[in-house]
Amino acid sequence: MLTKARPDIRTITRLVPPSGNLVQGQSELAIDPALAHAASEVIHLGQNHYSPAEGVRELRNAVAEKIARFNGIKVDPQATPCELLITAGATGGLVAIAHTYLKGLSALIFEPYYPYHRRILDELGGRTEVLRLHGENLELDRDELRARCRELKERQHFPLGAIIACTPVNPTGKVFTRGELETIAAVCLELDLICIADEVYEHYVVGERTHVSIATLDGMEERTITVNSFSKSWNISGWRLGYSFGNGKLIAPLNNANNVFYVCSPTPLQRALSAVLMSEPQYYTELRDRFTLKRRFAAESLESVGFRVYESGSAFYVWARIPQGYQDAMQLNELLISRAGVAGVPGSAFADSDTYDNYMRFCIAREDEVLRGAFTKLQQALSDTTI
Repeated sequence: MLTKARPDIRTITRLVPPSGNLVQGQSELAIDPALAHAASEVIHLGQNHYSPAEGVRELRNAVAEKIARFNGIKVDPQATPCELLITAGATGGLVAIAHTYLKGLSALIFEPYYPYHRRILDELGGRTEVLRLHGENLELDRDELRARCRELKERQHFPLGAIIACTPVNPTGKVFTRGELETIAAVCLELDLICIADEVYEHYVVGERTHVSIATLDGMEERTITVNSFSKSWNISGWRLGYSFGNGKLIAPLNNANNVFYVCSPTPLQRALSAVLMSEPQYYTELRDRFTLKRRFAAESLESVGFRVYESGSAFYVWARIPQGYQDAMQLNELLISRAGVAGVPGSAFADSDTYDNYMRFCIAREDEVLRGAFTKLQQALSDTTI
């Protein structure tokens, strides 16, 4: 049986110049000047040594304040057992969760899915199971979710231990509705499952949609581990700073893996971020405003050459069906690379099924001039092509 060829995101990234890179899911925007200054100051003060595995006190205090303000959840940053950990990006939190709780168990993910949700579990002794979202609006089927989870929970090998709820979703940008999250919560409560809430893109929700933290729903505070990151929202993916929070009984055991695998997140960078994280009251509002404009421009550019853009409710990624007449997104992406030096990611990178072979993900976390140049070249390449 032939294995379906899957696009490799890092390989595609290397095939295009920075001016055409709409591929890799990281922000290429400039670092906030205040954060850059704080980092320089901390490094020059010599604060460059090990820190506690759970994170420096100053950053944990600032993160707890952020969680209270934006998620409506009270976390005690000094509690014992720990309710909040600083991790090596959100990935560090996911690694600790898989190592601590999911060996020999499975977690359910929703297709289209973020490949690292699957890869981390597979590497650390767990397994992922995939449930497809349905239709143009990528809707969750309540009855299908409940039936599938009951089946997986009762099996002998790799029984279901968790549901991973990523919202907004990488790759599609889908913002799960409160009703959909309540459905996931009800299944977690019924079957005694952990919920792993990936909320990395929470500050990119735009328009009339709102971000709902599943941990705020009835009964979910005790069984939800929320992972998040500063990589996207502060344009510091290389700094490897994220966090995980929840009930101390769930969070404290994660710090063993956090310590063994990473020892600590970079000490001077933690201290630098703590100095500015909550100092700019309008920071996240201005972030959303900028990305609302970026998304509008990207969507109009794609639609002008025949893409059908998904109204996701968020604005870090644009998910779109390719123009009619092209065989699949891999073929189209190869054409864009060869003719324009521009690329996105074919939808097949995020799915087991063939359902999304005609879709693409474009990352729009780029400076405005880069976006203008890349989409202009994309439009020209497709306008000049005879299918």
